[in-house]
Amino acid sequence: MKAGNIDAAVELSHQTNTLPEITGRVCPQDRLCEGACTIRDEHGAVTIGNIERYISDQALAKGWRPDLSHVTKVDKRVAIIGAGPAGLACADVLTRNGVAVTVYDRHPEIGGLLTFGIPSFKLPPRHPNSTNKSLLARRREIFSAMGIHFELNCEVGKDVSLNSLLEQYDAVFVGVGTYRSMKAGLPNEDAPGVYDALPFLIANTKQVMGLEELPEEPFINTAGLNVVVLGGGDTAMDCVRTALRHGASNVTCAYRRDEANMPGSKKEVKNAREEGANFEFNVQPVALELNEQGHVCYAGFVSCARVLASRMPRDVGVQCRWKAVNLSCQPMR
Repeated sequence: MKAGNIDAAVELSHQTNTLPEITGRVCPQDRLCEGACTIRDEHGAVTIGNIERYISDQALAKGWRPDLSHVTKVDKRVAIIGAGPAGLACADVLTRNGVAVTVYDRHPEIGGLLTFGIPSFKLPPRHPNSTNKSLLARRREIFSAMGIHFELNCEVGKDVSLNSLLEQYDAVFVGVGTYRSMKAGLPNEDAPGVYDALPFLIANTKQVMGLEELPEEPFINTAGLNVVVLGGGDTAMDCVRTALRHGASNVTCAYRRDEANMPGSKKEVKNAREEGANFEFNVQPVALELNEQGHVCYAGFVSCARVLASRMPRDVGVQCRWKAVNLSCQPMR
């Protein structure tokens, strides 16, 4: 890259990464590769994320396509279920080894949670009224030019059976992702006004893209509401920042440890705070209280004292002082 050879740099980058233009933007480098960099303390970490992003952006702007002239076709066909990161990586590697690949996905665009789970302010999707292509729309063109075939809006098990794929192809790769939400185990967790993160984020992105909402994933507008987000990871920050963009009157992130021990990216916390989010640290949720109409109206917590000053692994506990901390939640009108 120092010599300005972007073509060589992008080919090298793709030897270990199918989507460098994506990872350069959304991966938490500060706690992964850059956080583990051996020269971080003395000289500052090698900024892998920015390097990946620069190389990819320059190459894509030039119309880069991978060189497959050396690839020898083999008489094998593979079906891939799921066009998320795992499915796309599998398709890329198989195609580079001469295998014919067809990717099936129930969504109208490739990317899985990269497209529908990550908010548009972090990874802009393609809008139906815009001529600008999203990063994943560009990547889909590259994959198609490589010979990868996509069957979108096609749900395996509904529109096509798994048995038919097993009969038609030499192998089937299942990369459907982890769409199941985590639960906190709190009373009234399924009450109106309590929402899981993924359906909230997915419906928001579909609304931005102008796609039809599904009954199981309705758009949740938090404009003018008091919102409490439980958790301290990157998904929690995505929910916080999405609610702020809706125009929520107040958004509070409540986390059971202190800020130093949050599992998410520090830059995401910084961004959320700059955008107006409030934070409550060292609070453990214990209850979700309902109003007379059965909607959640506030979240109850106990205040917790941290036992160690340094960053703690997840299995190290905290001492809790039973001091009530209540955060108001405003039900949707």
